[in-house]
Amino acid sequence: MLPFTRTVLGTLSTAVVLYMASCVMCADDSRAAGSLLLMDAPPATASWSGGLTARNWPSAPGGREQSNGLLPAFEYLSPNGAFVSTDLGVGWNVVPLLASPQTAKDWQIGARLWPQFGRPKRLTPNGVDRLGSRVTTEAFANVQALPYLLLQSGVSWGSGRHHDGAQLEIGATSGIPIGDDVIGISVAATAANAAHLGSSYGIGPGESRASGLPVWRPRAGWMDWSIGVSGEHKFNERWSVSGQWLTARLIGDAAHSPLTKSATQQSITLSVWRRF
Repeated sequence: MLPFTRTVLGTLSTAVVLYMASCVMCADDSRAAGSLLLMDAPPATASWSGGLTARNWPSAPGGREQSNGLLPAFEYLSPNGAFVSTDLGVGWNVVPLLASPQTAKDWQIGARLWPQFGRPKRLTPNGVDRLGSRVTTEAFANVQALPYLLLQSGVSWGSGRHHDGAQLEIGATSGIPIGDDVIGISVAATAANAAHLGSSYGIGPGESRASGLPVWRPRAGWMDWSIGVSGEHKFNERWSVSGQWLTARLIGDAAHSPLTKSATQQSITLSVWRRF
């Protein structure tokens, strides 16, 4: 696996995911490639880590305003592929249970629960229905196609006002060695169904009459493309620092929505970790 990637744990209750949501605030509907997992093979023994994460993220899908936060971070990794992480949610990579250790180094297949944040009331135009937060389910599949090329994919469902939204995301990550560290470069694209796009960027007839904004009914299709830069530096066996910069560009009906103030969406994450 790529040296800079990190794993994640699974199958806890929705209540746990919602608690983690307060620590993952940048994981909203405009996050784009933030939903693709960067994973190593599971550790030989259970691993616990904790720390602090500073984040900057779009306050709403298609919004121009940015939010900031300094929040606690934690991560539990199990040898059987289960994970709990404030960075990557709650889930299970089932490959270690079904295949050889060598295969588990190259493949990650499983599912996780992951929060998606909506549009805060203060950023919702008068007359437009508010979009609340949701806990979605995502099935993921990654493969280390080459020593420095990780192919990634994810299908999620449960987003939108009526929990009927769905997204497909595909991407690839490669690495640039810098001394003992590696800087990861990721590219990704996201497609969504009409339910997801309509909840995030659509305006119905009733909302149009109440708000004065034109009716907007997004069609299913591509929603954004994105590029990300990530890295991790280990000071010793216990202490490390990791970070990610991500910029996404809304396209199609999402970019042209009357609710979209900026088609460019950026987020930055910087974390300090201690392994216990």
